[in-house]
Amino acid sequence: MASNAFRKLTLHIANIPWTVGRHELALYFSQFGYVHEASVAFNKQTGLHQGHGHVTLVRVGPKDVLGHKHFLKGKELLLTRKQSDDNDNGSTFN
Repeated sequence: MASNAFRKLTLHIANIPWTVGRHELALYFSQFGYVHEASVAFNKQTGLHQGHGHVTLVRVGPKDVLGHKHFLKGKELLLTRKQSDDNDNGSTFN
């Protein structure tokens, strides 16, 4: 049976290099499944990249993504499974 074929996994990603945007983040994580959404946080007041974001993958096994170390532009990304919506802390996602 294919009941788990379309699982959705949302990841919070920290330690994103300031030169990496949502498109590059989506491109990197597309190797683990279909990227439904990718975003990077920016401060509403300063407009500066905050170094964290979210990626939502579809058709992926969590161990496939969470069981590896991930690097972009020489920095190790820190991944955690997002459990629920975060409180607004002055961030906007793009």
